[in-house]
Amino acid sequence: MKPYEFKEHTADIIARASGATLEEAFGNAAAAMFHILTGGAEIYPSRQFTITVESIDIEGLLVAFLSELIVLHETANVVLNQFDVTMPDERHLRAICHGENFDKVRHGQGTTVKGVSYHMMEIEKGEQGCPCHVQVLFDV
Repeated sequence: MKPYEFKEHTADIIARASGATLEEAFGNAAAAMFHILTGGAEIYPSRQFTITVESIDIEGLLVAFLSELIVLHETANVVLNQFDVTMPDERHLRAICHGENFDKVRHGQGTTVKGVSYHMMEIEKGEQGCPCHVQVLFDV
């Protein structure tokens, strides 16, 4: 099964990501966002970044995580494709992210992601042995 897919929406882009764990599903949602940003271009994991975020709940944690990645993309001019996410609880997240400097020729065919919305968000924690899923709407 592919770790993420895109769903139809009138104005924005909805991504649904899956994983064996919630951490993996969060990481795959981030990978989906960078797929949007780069048009699916290949990203080489030559640089590493560590980010930490916290929020009052699990939905806020997903928004904070993806929003922090947008800030990193914009301020450090990087694109990312590998995310090792750890969540000690539903309010704290740490991710080691791998990627490379943004190259307009290779990565410039995507769509700018302006933000992450709570609208239409879904977080499904899989029962034992079942995958987890997250759905997020990206404002483009």
